[in-house]
Amino acid sequence: MRRHALTLAILIGAVALLIWNGTTFFSQMMSAGADLGREAKIASIALTLNVALILFGWRQYVDLQHEAELRADGERRAAVLASTDAHTGLLNRKGFADRAAALAQRASLAGHQLAIISIQINRFKAVNDRHGYEVGDSLLRSLAAAMAEALDPEVEIARLSGDEFAVAMALDPDKTDELERSAEAVLHAVTAAFSIDERLIQVGAFAGIATAPASDVRIPDLLRRADIAMEHAKSGRAARPVWFDGGMERELIAHSEIEQGIRYGLDHDQFVPFFEPQMDLETGEIIGFEVLARWVHPLSGIIQPDTFIPVAEEIGLIGRLSEHVIASALAQAVEWDPAIKISVNISPVQLTDAWLAQRIVRLLTEIGFPAERLVVEITESSLFADIDLARSIVTSLKNQGIRLALDDFGTGFSSLSHLRSLPFDVIKIDRSFVANIHSNKESSAIIRAVTTLAGALEVPVYVEGIETEASHAAVLGLGCMVGQGWYFGKPMTGDQATQLLARRTQPDVHGQPDVETQRKIAGG
Repeated sequence: MRRHALTLAILIGAVALLIWNGTTFFSQMMSAGADLGREAKIASIALTLNVALILFGWRQYVDLQHEAELRADGERRAAVLASTDAHTGLLNRKGFADRAAALAQRASLAGHQLAIISIQINRFKAVNDRHGYEVGDSLLRSLAAAMAEALDPEVEIARLSGDEFAVAMALDPDKTDELERSAEAVLHAVTAAFSIDERLIQVGAFAGIATAPASDVRIPDLLRRADIAMEHAKSGRAARPVWFDGGMERELIAHSEIEQGIRYGLDHDQFVPFFEPQMDLETGEIIGFEVLARWVHPLSGIIQPDTFIPVAEEIGLIGRLSEHVIASALAQAVEWDPAIKISVNISPVQLTDAWLAQRIVRLLTEIGFPAERLVVEITESSLFADIDLARSIVTSLKNQGIRLALDDFGTGFSSLSHLRSLPFDVIKIDRSFVANIHSNKESSAIIRAVTTLAGALEVPVYVEGIETEASHAAVLGLGCMVGQGWYFGKPMTGDQATQLLARRTQPDVHGQPDVETQRKIAGG
């Protein structure tokens, strides 16, 4: 701009000088007549120089004007590129934030709300993996065109990341049904089949909706709420758009607090083993304990595993947490009666770790715990993620002398072939069958069938969820020999389990182990 102004000043000065010289020259001619002489020649040269200076200044002015236009055009193109997704031509995240903010200002003047629809494409990665990235890029462009066609021109559409899109629109508070119809139209448009390179490609999608008064909305906050609603739609496999509500955000905050608490708790030994006794149903003798994880929180007290285990699995810390609890349990139980077995649970996520067997063996070696006293419990539903890997892990554990239990039998999809091909030492019947044993004849029939089958395979059956004397008598009558549940005692600390074992041999008046005393110690 300074060069531009300077050139323009020089040009104006040259024109003024030319006019002054011209005026002087003609004044001299008038006063001197036809005899120009030496002064006329000087004036002629000065006039020529002024003309040349004007031409030079004009050329500089034109060049600078052209340069300024090119620069302005480049800045406009850079601004477009900075706010546009290169693959689809839609807005990118920055462009969406800017346009949505401008839309909110206009909507505020009209007394409207601002709505954002968050959309995630399902199975998009599978399209890239199967057909290649070129087909994936073509699908993105088709999806963008389908969305644009399904929505009004006034809305703002963006591709925020690989398979995530967003729509911003002004909303009359009295016409929320129009917003839901728009969201459904988007879902219908993007889940239609697309013909790409002579292939028929079809994907799924989930959508979340969030609204707020346009006068005080923050675009990042509203987009986050729409994302939360979309995640709820995804987790619930909802085929319709899901509206955001405050409970979702509170749940997310609680989830985040649990996640941070798990990380802190692992570093400060807040996760400890509790021990649930396993009993010989005929004699009332303790034959082992199942290890259950508990979170001893400094503010909330003892937190049950249903609260933190799913989060630990989600954030990839279940392996570390499980190993910590198992190691602590084995270190406490190593001094107990060698006849007492210790059962530990393995998460389905852990069963995808090819090094799981080696990790467990390492714990046994470091602690000096006999392998034959350890029972590893695996749920039947976890076997099917990768049956070959599961078979390899199970076989490796078995070869080390570790016993194996098929947990929650009857709730998954096990077949007789799995019982035959996988070397399980114990079958555990799920507690749900015991809970209905008196009211549901089918539960009794299933327990009897499982015990008969296990007897033929020479595999003992354990029963979970025995909570009353009646259920104890019922499962014993059906042929079950080992059980656990609150009837015998609630899960207890290692110190309580040590005390229980120390008193377990005290006989009652009939010469049998004092089961009632055991239950009192265990808190039953």
